[in-house]
Amino acid sequence: MPKSIVLLALGLTVAVLACSIPADAVVTPLPGQGNQTGILFGVHPNAKTNETITAFIAEHGEIWWHEGIYNHTHKYVYVVPANACEEQLVYLNKIANEHGGEQSIEQIWIIGCDERLPLAAELRFPEIFAKYPALSNDGGLRSYVENQSPNRYEEEITTRPSRTQVYFINDTGVFTEYIVDLSGREIASTTYVSEENLTVGRAEAEAQALSQQPPDARVENIVLKVYSSDRIAWEITVRAGRETDIVQVPSDLAPGQSLRTTTPGFGALFAALSVGLSFALYRRRR
Repeated sequence: MPKSIVLLALGLTVAVLACSIPADAVVTPLPGQGNQTGILFGVHPNAKTNETITAFIAEHGEIWWHEGIYNHTHKYVYVVPANACEEQLVYLNKIANEHGGEQSIEQIWIIGCDERLPLAAELRFPEIFAKYPALSNDGGLRSYVENQSPNRYEEEITTRPSRTQVYFINDTGVFTEYIVDLSGREIASTTYVSEENLTVGRAEAEAQALSQQPPDARVENIVLKVYSSDRIAWEITVRAGRETDIVQVPSDLAPGQSLRTTTPGFGALFAALSVGLSFALYRRRR
């Protein structure tokens, strides 16, 4: 086939395709192309009505953004200045589910571009937050979970009627606990304690617990029990072969130290400021 005929055929094909596109059609830009703010607001309309997000974009001008999926119900959305990046905005977006409903922004952080994002409290321990919804309303607990990264929790039904204690525990470095005392489904009080507040630290308590045990004994679990300001004890579960023993090692508060105990209301605000940063917006200026 002559070359001129081939070129003519290609030209006619392109012309037909061009004419088939409606004049008012909007071509969706590929990722990384087009007005990123407009694309963000198109994909996430709820971001357009959020004052914190719009103020951040107005302050920084040109941005780019991307998503990070946490699970089937939530995504992280990162909004990053396109030029010099000293801080970025990250928000936790609840995805509309299969039963309908709208997307909702649950939390917002403004953090340095090289900072690690705190993990939302409900996503770190979903089972206990689902069981006791009141936990979501405690700013001190949110701040503790998101800034001190506890790696586990324990739930204990107490001997008092309708009373439960939930211990959120960070035992990966300096041992800390945030204890929530629940009456029914509501928070009665909260207590924050660190081994740095005590005369007997974790290592010493474990050594005491193992001192009267067989050579093959090992510590299986450890919790700080706070019965009152003058009655604190390490509760240590020791396993030796098939035998399990629970040992309590008492401790006093170190000189000049006190427990951070609050009740819902004004005290809860103090706890949130004492334990960490505010859960609603974590902002650090460079």
